[in-house]
Amino acid sequence: MLAGYFYGYMVTVLGGILADRYGGKRVLGASLLSASILTILHQSLSRISGYIALVLRILTGAVSGLLPPAIQSLFGRWGPPQEIGSLIGLSFAGQLLGSIVGLSISGYLCVYGFDNGWGSIFYVFGGISLVFSCMWFYIVYDNPDVHPTISEEKRSYLKKAIKSENAVKNVPWKRMFLSPAVWAINFGLFAYGWTNISFMVLLPLYMKEALHVDTTSNGLMSSAPSIGQIIAFPLCGRFADFLRSKKYLSTRSVRILFQSFSMVASASLLIAIGFLRCDKTVLITLLLFLSGITLSFSSGGVIVNNNDIAPSYAGIVFGIANTFVSTAGSLSSLVAKALTPNGTQEEWQIVFALCAAICVSGAILFAILVKTEIQDWANWGRSSSSVHPSDTTISRIA
Repeated sequence: MLAGYFYGYMVTVLGGILADRYGGKRVLGASLLSASILTILHQSLSRISGYIALVLRILTGAVSGLLPPAIQSLFGRWGPPQEIGSLIGLSFAGQLLGSIVGLSISGYLCVYGFDNGWGSIFYVFGGISLVFSCMWFYIVYDNPDVHPTISEEKRSYLKKAIKSENAVKNVPWKRMFLSPAVWAINFGLFAYGWTNISFMVLLPLYMKEALHVDTTSNGLMSSAPSIGQIIAFPLCGRFADFLRSKKYLSTRSVRILFQSFSMVASASLLIAIGFLRCDKTVLITLLLFLSGITLSFSSGGVIVNNNDIAPSYAGIVFGIANTFVSTAGSLSSLVAKALTPNGTQEEWQIVFALCAAICVSGAILFAILVKTEIQDWANWGRSSSSVHPSDTTISRIA
């Protein structure tokens, strides 16, 4: 039942296709609207049958999976390259803040809410999302060209700074999947997703099974990585933009440096936590907080790289990579369960060592394959001057 959401979430690549072709405003708004309606219906319909509840979870995951690539697609049309790290870092921090606030309010509603407590959670959050989705359609626009109130000076600045088409008609799928730049993002986000799940999901389980930390302390300690990310995501993205804008480092150097530090430092912290005993809860909490900060350096690395190489296809590229993130999340939990049949600390150290190896491998592959200039296939179909040489040859033969 709980995994049903993630089964539906696997269609995330569809969100990128729809957003880059028809506009991120419509796709993201429809995603929020559909998810809010399904959430409101969940409590009443799930009482009819468990199968209906499972279908609702799968559908909620499917419509929610459209959201991340749609956000990236909008940034590809609204975010100037010299500010993209700050913008995406801020959006990731907002997502984490919403999770923490939502979980806190859910606990209160579970005890004091209507409809036996649990029911009120679905109605309250579904209702809030429904109102927000209506506001979204009214406030947000797909690109600067169609926004009715921004100044001409700002519109002109954005059009000059952002090298992106308002909508794409054709997708060069073959060349995209054969591009080393796209695979750099796939490998990098797979490692990031595996590591993030390890800190957010697996470590609380480790502290419960191996260290026998009580539930209250475990909850407080488990929130430390999220708090670290909320603080550091915007700052790391801003720092990356600063280094690029001042030309202290090239964009490629910044991406490699930030991603390598994020993965290697997170791997080191994960292994260190695996050797600490249950009486070191303060030190464990500190290391968990630091892990949130180290993970946030990816906001200057792989998380924004799709906007470097293909701003017109930013949603599609991120949607493909986000499928790898979903796969990493599923695999990491299955592997951890298989490697810890007894839940001992020694077994969990193997899990953390595996995660560290994936971190380092992902960082190495990203550093080898990463590109930061707009790829030739990303200009496909924009104009005759930007057509790939092989396409020009074919046209001449015809």
